Amino acid sequence: MIGLVISCALSIPVSVDSITNYIQCKEEERKVMYVQQWQPTIEQYFKQEDVKQAMLIVYCESRGKANAVGINKDKSKDKGLWQFNDRTWEWLTPKLNIKGDRFNARLSTAVASWLVYNDGWHHWNSSSDCWKKG
Repeated sequence: MIGLVISCALSIPVSVDSITNYIQCKEEERKVMYVQQWQPTIEQYFKQEDVKQAMLIVYCESRGKANAVGINKDKSKDKGLWQFNDRTWEWLTPKLNIKGDRFNARLSTAVASWLVYNDGWHHWNSSSDCWKKG
């Protein structure tokens, strides 16, 4: 496993921008560390340069809980580490010949990777305030 290192340092001279960037970096570091148990799985399916973003999304979507369930206003459910919605999972199941459910962290990470590399990160835009840099 390749270690994910986030280096947060204040620049000299210190400015409002550098302090803001430092605080943002430390917050990202905290989120990544919170879900570090999923790093080996994520590294199997994502390019190294995308591992940090994937880990941030896992934190923001489920706080790293593979059994997480979210219920939406329309009564649909988001399930698992990546919080796949009922409709998205139903759409992807025949397309990818999925044999398993959204609570399987390895399977849902493989599906998330396929989705990212074939259609982008936008599927997790509902939590982008948490994982995207300002």
